[in-house]
Order: sequence, then structure tokens, then C-alpha cells
Amino acid sequence: MTRRRGRRGFTLVSVLIAMAMLSIGLMALARTQSLLLSSQHDTENRDVATAIANSHLEALRGRDPATLATEAGIAVNERGQATAAGYYTRTATVTADGPHLLRVSVAVGYPRGPRPIQLITLIYRP
Repeated sequence: MTRRRGRRGFTLVSVLIAMAMLSIGLMALARTQSLLLSSQHDTENRDVATAIANSHLEALRGRDPATLATEAGIAVNERGQATAAGYYTRTATVTADGPHLLRVSVAVGYPRGPRPIQLITLIYRP
């Protein structure tokens, strides 16, 4: 039996190696896709938490400084409205930084967030 040197084509081993490399690449692509979706969801939650904190902080700034007080954590929905089934937790802390200065801090915890979003402002109290 003689072997022909002019034959063209792929061997079984080269096809198996190519398929293994292709499957590894596709699995890496699928993993990257799932990480991107998870990151997008986390970013959306953080964005909503920031909007809730900003809205509540502006509402507190609009109040009479003499009536401001620390608020315990309450569950709120995406619009910042208090509800028992809310995914977000909002707290407000008011401390005196001086005789005429209040430090107001609003923190909003969000689902699967490593730490809450915190916004701080200073309010002058005459």
C-alpha cells in the first residue's frame, strides 16, 4: 500500500482539536455574556438607589431645618415611596456639625449591593 502525498484535507485529530478550541471559546463568550447582564442589573439598581437618595435629600433640604430629625430605615419602592414590599432601604441621619450647621446623610441600600449609596449635604440652621 502506498501513501499519496498530494492528498488534501483535515485529519480526525485536527478536527477534534479545532472543535475543542471552538467549544472553549463559546463557553468563555457565554460566561462573559452572563457577567455583563449581571453587571447591567447591578448598575440599574445602583442608579435607582442614587435617584431615591437624591430625591429624598432634596425633600429634606426643602423642609424647615428646625424640624429635621434622624429617620430609621424604611423599605421603599423604585419611586422612593414607603411600602412594605420595597426592594430598597432608605435611612436619613441628621447630626449637628456646629451651632448653625446640620449634616444630613441619606443612605439607600439596594438588592445585592455591597454597601448602600450615601449622599451627604450640609444645611444652615439660623
